[in-house]
Amino acid sequence: MLLLSGKEKPEELTEEDIEDAINFASRLYARKEWSSGYIHAMMLPNSGILMANPSMAKKRTSEAIKKNLIGLLSEKEDPCAPICEICGRRHARTKPVYRSDFPLIGTGGVPNYFPSGKDGANICSHCLFLAQMMPLVAYRLSRVLIIHAHPYELMLEFHKEAIDDIKKSELASTARDFKRPENFLFEKLIEIGTNLELGKLQNASIALYYFVNNNQGQEMEVIYIPNPVLRFVAFAARMDRAGWRNIVSMGWRRRPSEEEFEDFKKRYPNNVYSKLLSGESILPYFLDFQNRKVNASWRLLSFYCSEVLGLDKEALEFIKGVADRIVETVEKLPDNKLSRRVRELEKAEKLYQFEGFFIRVEKDRQELGIPGALMSFDDFARILTGYGEDLNVSWKTVKSLLLFRIYEKLHDRLMKASAEEVEAEEDEEEFEEGDEE
Repeated sequence: MLLLSGKEKPEELTEEDIEDAINFASRLYARKEWSSGYIHAMMLPNSGILMANPSMAKKRTSEAIKKNLIGLLSEKEDPCAPICEICGRRHARTKPVYRSDFPLIGTGGVPNYFPSGKDGANICSHCLFLAQMMPLVAYRLSRVLIIHAHPYELMLEFHKEAIDDIKKSELASTARDFKRPENFLFEKLIEIGTNLELGKLQNASIALYYFVNNNQGQEMEVIYIPNPVLRFVAFAARMDRAGWRNIVSMGWRRRPSEEEFEDFKKRYPNNVYSKLLSGESILPYFLDFQNRKVNASWRLLSFYCSEVLGLDKEALEFIKGVADRIVETVEKLPDNKLSRRVRELEKAEKLYQFEGFFIRVEKDRQELGIPGALMSFDDFARILTGYGEDLNVSWKTVKSLLLFRIYEKLHDRLMKASAEEVEAEEDEEEFEEGDEE
């Protein structure tokens, strides 16, 4: 109702705003595309209130639906009835509430499904009225998508598009034809995050409810968005949108071309999204190993490490300093040796291989006559074990950060060396083929 009225706060709503919302909804719900094609098929099967039951088609009019909705608001409370399980303020209506009136709460034939064991859920008429407005703000994918957010102003931002789409086409929003709810969510986060101040997101929360509720079955997937991830994506939207796009591109099985990106974004699952939602690290996606370059700015990487991974800024600066001393050393090597040394770090899959890289770089410093050691014994121990309880996770995090800084500083030389290596290999193959002839 806030979106329809253009108002910002619930307390600003008037009876006229409510009546306008009822008129708007009733006119749409009376149409077949909404009643049987959407409400009955996906959200409120056989709804008597919205007259979505196919048997009510001949009697279904906007005036009849309007009368039912107004009736909910004027329904008298029974002071002896239980308190509403939704708002906790009003008494539940005496008439049982089933899944035909409120999504995913079961039927009268399964009384043990309900917490009270009674016939139907304890929901008041006012909460039931608001539930009838749900089809207007939901997004219609292969299931129904509702994005619940706190504070409510954030939820308005997420669902404004749904109302705008309905005003244009008088059909439920299809979320721009996105096929996956999490993909659509991250797209909305990037768009909304551009105008959001990070301080206002400190206590924000978002949950996706992706469900279908019909006579064939009821299914629901709940997707929670961790607050640090929310703030990270909003930060990326404001500070390094190109970097975020590069990171996301690395999350598909095949990196899409510029022309393919929009199609991939809408259709295919993305490992970056899934790892962010499940609490797994996406540090490797900040790197393009094939082209030996970084996908984002150090500023975005630093924010991700501190806010999502929980590394403190002192630790990040320490690792950055070690990386800079590595660069100071290996940049003085010939191109072929530089490339080989960096590849040793890239291919380090075991801890002993990671340790060996530092020893070889220290030897390089001595041979090149660079004053000062690469690091002290205490620093070496800190690099190996100081960043996470799981040793296997700890050093791999450091490895990704070191490679990021090396790629950032030495990308041009590394790519030149890589090209020379490929050319040398091709010449060698031609030579061998000539010998065979």
